[in-house]
Amino acid sequence: MRQPIAQGRTQKLDSKRHASAQEILDAAATAFSERGYAATSIDDVADVLGCTKGRIYHYFRTKGDLFIGIHLQALEWALEAVGPTAERADLGPEEKLREMVHRHAMHLMNRASYMGPAQYQIEMNLASEGRNKDEQMARILKMRRQFEAYYATVVEEGIAAGAFRGTDANILVKAVLGTINWMHVWFRPGGPQDSTVERERTAAELAEFAVRGVVA
Repeated sequence: MRQPIAQGRTQKLDSKRHASAQEILDAAATAFSERGYAATSIDDVADVLGCTKGRIYHYFRTKGDLFIGIHLQALEWALEAVGPTAERADLGPEEKLREMVHRHAMHLMNRASYMGPAQYQIEMNLASEGRNKDEQMARILKMRRQFEAYYATVVEEGIAAGAFRGTDANILVKAVLGTINWMHVWFRPGGPQDSTVERERTAAELAEFAVRGVVA
């Protein structure tokens, strides 16, 4: 069962408290996206949420804990977005890659407030912040490796089947992921052209671009 993304404490949260912790992470993600990590304070997060700092400290002891929580949640959603497709036995590598990129891009757009903060170099930003930082960093790196491994496995399957170009699979994966993750620089949620239809079109374009870049 999925463990709730929380504050570095060991006890489980019931559904009501988990929802409250999630609301705090949502507010922190919004604040970090708007101001950047360094310029955001716990007061800023409380302002976004419309609560006192005490409520935040009940779940997250430091700003670093909030940032780690955002990172973990973003990675968990990303794994949920692409994992099921990567593991399907009824799709060929080209179909898998197209659907994975589409779902990945939609995840980034639909979770836009988490997208920017999740790209920050937290090893530098959290050098002196966060409880159980080493443990949480190990968890983050493990989830990152798992996410990249989904893509690597599909690309390697495609190369072995002759569907994808016979080159270094690692380079192809880095190129695909770099293209999609760069969305955090140019995608603007709520902009004049942003809509459900436009997001679907954007995801489809990126998926087609990725597939055409690797096919044999």
